[in-house]
Amino acid sequence: MNTRHRLSRTQLVMELTARRIETTGLHQGAALNDEDWASYPPATYAPDAPCSVLHAFERAQRLAAGRTIRAGARRHGQVTVRPRAFHPAEFSEALRVLSDHLSDVAITPDLYRPLGLTETDYRLTVLSSWGESEGLTAVAAARTIRAAAPARR
Repeated sequence: MNTRHRLSRTQLVMELTARRIETTGLHQGAALNDEDWASYPPATYAPDAPCSVLHAFERAQRLAAGRTIRAGARRHGQVTVRPRAFHPAEFSEALRVLSDHLSDVAITPDLYRPLGLTETDYRLTVLSSWGESEGLTAVAAARTIRAAAPARR
C-alpha cells in the first residue's frame, strides 16, 4: 500500500534545511574571506559551498515558498516537489518551532526585550549561535533540525 503523506510547511522547511546541511556541509565561523570565496566559481558557489544553519534555513524557506513535498511520491529516486501557495505565516511558525527547539526553552519577550531585539531577530540569533557550537557536525545538525519538526497528524 502506497500511503502518501503531505508534509506541513514547517516540516518541509525543517527537511529542506537538514538536506541542505547534509549535502553541502556545515560552515562555522566567520564568513569566507576573499581568497576562499574566489576558490568557488560564481556560478557554482551557492549549490556547492558549505553553509551555516541560518543560511540553510533561509534557503529552505525560499525553496519551500510555493512548493510542497509529498512523501511517498518519488520520481527518479527523489521526492517530487509540486507548486503550492506561499504562506509567510507558516514560515514564521517554522522559525518559532526551530528556535524554541534549539534553545530548549520557549522564547518569550522576557528574553529578547531587555536586549532591544525584535522577536524575529532574537530567534535568528538563536539559530546562528547554535550553528556555531563547537564540535557540531553536519550530521548532528541535520538530525537535530529534523527532530524539531512537529510530528505528522
